[in-house]
Amino acid sequence: MKLPKGFGGQGFGGALQQAQQAMARAQNLEKELATERVEHEKDGVKVIFDGTGDLQSLSIDPELVDPDDVAGLESVIVAAIRQGFAKASEMRSQRMQDIMPDIPGLGGLGL
Repeated sequence: MKLPKGFGGQGFGGALQQAQQAMARAQNLEKELATERVEHEKDGVKVIFDGTGDLQSLSIDPELVDPDDVAGLESVIVAAIRQGFAKASEMRSQRMQDIMPDIPGLGGLGL
């Protein structure tokens, strides 16, 4: 198997060491991201995600609750959740990119 040019800079041993270091940083990053919060508010619906993308809380402005327009409320909730999740995912991806560029050929794995 031919490794990508410049992989590790010091042959296979150096590449393996770089990969192990990146994995250790990624594990620490997951712990850090779990403690971070990403807030998003849309039309009176507020969602909070942690940095790993898990929904932590949802709050709805009581003025939005209209028994005659449940579908409208559901649409706003879905939109807020989608947008909040996208923000959390973007933050996580950026943090992973800070780790992965050190290893040629692995930066595009999306870990």
